[in-house]
Amino acid sequence: MNNQPKPDSKTYDDLIADVKKGIIKVPKFQRDFVWDLKATAKLLDSILKGYPIGTFILWETDQRINDIKNIGGFDLPETPLGRNVQYVLDGQQRITSLFAAYLGEKIRKSGEKKFTDYNDIVVNLEENLEEKEKDIVTVRDEAEIYIPLHDVLNFNWDMGEKLKEQGFSGGNISKINNYSSAFKTYAFSTVTLRQNDIESAIEVFTRINTGGKVLTLFEIMSAKTYDEANNFDMQARWEQFQKKLNDSKYENISPSVILQILSLIISETKECKRKTILGLEKADILEKWDDAISAIEKTIDYFRTVLRIPVSQLLPYDTLIVPFAYFFLKTGKSPSGQQRKYLEELFWRSSLSLRYSSATESKLAADIKKVDLIIEGQRPPYQEFKLYINSPEDLRTTDFSTGNAICKSILCILAYHEPKDFDSNGKVLLDNSYLKIASSKNYHHFFPRAYVRKNGSDAETPYANSIVNITLVSAELNKKRIGAKAPSVYLEDFADENSELKHALKSHLIDLDDASIIQNDFTAFLKKRSEALHAEILKRIEPSEASTKIDPVHEMILQGEGQLVEFKSTLRYDMRTGEVNKKLEHVIAKTVAAFMNSEGGSLFIGVDDHGNAVGLDLDYGTLKKADRDGLQLHLGNILDSYLGKDVMKLWRLDWPLYDDKQLCHVQVTRASKPVYVTHEGKDEFFVRKEGSSQPLSRAEEYEWNKGRF
Repeated sequence: MNNQPKPDSKTYDDLIADVKKGIIKVPKFQRDFVWDLKATAKLLDSILKGYPIGTFILWETDQRINDIKNIGGFDLPETPLGRNVQYVLDGQQRITSLFAAYLGEKIRKSGEKKFTDYNDIVVNLEENLEEKEKDIVTVRDEAEIYIPLHDVLNFNWDMGEKLKEQGFSGGNISKINNYSSAFKTYAFSTVTLRQNDIESAIEVFTRINTGGKVLTLFEIMSAKTYDEANNFDMQARWEQFQKKLNDSKYENISPSVILQILSLIISETKECKRKTILGLEKADILEKWDDAISAIEKTIDYFRTVLRIPVSQLLPYDTLIVPFAYFFLKTGKSPSGQQRKYLEELFWRSSLSLRYSSATESKLAADIKKVDLIIEGQRPPYQEFKLYINSPEDLRTTDFSTGNAICKSILCILAYHEPKDFDSNGKVLLDNSYLKIASSKNYHHFFPRAYVRKNGSDAETPYANSIVNITLVSAELNKKRIGAKAPSVYLEDFADENSELKHALKSHLIDLDDASIIQNDFTAFLKKRSEALHAEILKRIEPSEASTKIDPVHEMILQGEGQLVEFKSTLRYDMRTGEVNKKLEHVIAKTVAAFMNSEGGSLFIGVDDHGNAVGLDLDYGTLKKADRDGLQLHLGNILDSYLGKDVMKLWRLDWPLYDDKQLCHVQVTRASKPVYVTHEGKDEFFVRKEGSSQPLSRAEEYEWNKGRF
């Protein structure tokens, strides 16, 4: 049975006209336009000389898949209603080059700052070009007598008359006319596939491009699910979501995650194999997309606040998002205390067994069954999970590598304790860009490798790069001050400027008073710290039956400032001048009023902008009654003075401990009528917008309050 499509032909004008009308389109899964001027000129020279340039393969369909809307700054029109579209499956670079040359426009390609001027492609009018081994169509710099290709392609009688006036000879004008006819009569070979299903088109594209670009599953599904009527573009939606993730430092999550989640939820078999994903119905994907994205967001919030993994680069596997997102999708709520324990056990056993290093799809299908048990409140069995860390010795013999899931698991444990910098006692700020390579600014060998190589025994040297010897520090920590110094030496330097160095080291699971540090005993240090790390692992893979209490204050602070949360280092003590600054009290009142005029919220006094605990001691020192009662009384007087006593029931105080420091937590309720800040005889109106307290004009206030109070 021969269903081979018959070749057809199109003229140059026909091709360009169809592109301009929106009938010929380039699918989004094709690569960007990359040919330069010389490559395009070479193609046009071949056409002029009548050489074959290959066949364009087009897929004609009434379906609409995601296509390229713009070529180098030139907007392409939509396909007319009621017309079939012809998608380019093979020949995209050629047809795009022909289009750019025909336009003769200045085009900026993806990823480039400068424009490429296609008027710089010219037709060389010199004599005896074949003898000189020169192309007829070339770039401007390589010809002396020439005419822009754009003029040749659009040549007519009027243009010939103008060229005469410009001094072109009759012979050259005759040449130009002949060249123009050659372009216009050249028959471009085309093959049009008319199977309407996208699977056939993608199969053809994949077979054609065996030596070139291979479509990813995500690109295929993006093409398959594109829906103009519902304004659904999977690729654009995912890119938009990734930009949102940048704010939470969880960028670069693989798009395979969303496909796996959707498949596990939609498919009857609860599988996420390639074949299963390809068989998902577009309508089902569109229906579940927003829920799946929301579940990923909840999972990332969970990883950041409960597991305290601050950045995605520390995550052992992207795939770990899938079972957790499945939990949120199935239950629609946060896990209970016992469910949290079981979910965390799944996380750590998966990470420490290198669970998702191979056969990910089949393992996910099995692990979803474990999540179903957790949803029912049962602890799943893990007989098939082989842990690679079963003793402190296993930790000591694990070389540090940023690409190793086990090393990342240990780094996650270190991050959980919110490590403090040795020099400032500030919370270590981790950054994805610094965590990609082992030599990055966030990693520090507690016993410097140079020190171990120089002073360690032959038995100690191989352990210099052990994961047990790694600490997480801020990029700003001056490593030059440490160099190859012994820990006892450089820690003594830091002790002079950080009175809480012992507390800082404790957050790294290191005891400043331990003899191994005092005596620079590397072997003893490795033994003690590996035991501490192994104890942390056991806590995570052997959950107690006792229910875990949730610390909402800790989770709010870890989430950072936002629409409902604000941090202030102090109430009235100015940390820059070392004196009382009443302007800071005014700022506190504005923040509370803004919460009242919005949706309520939480103000934490004693926490800096980065979420580091400052405590209240500095403010205590400014009060006659230098304690919590004194601060409570003074803060109450401030709010009464600025906001009035009639709103005093809309705020209340509690005094949580965070990082062993006392904080003041002002919990604010939404008001039922506008609340003003009275300052210097004026009433000011503030609201929460974009995560900060902002003043509104009278007109803006009217619009804000309309229908609100």
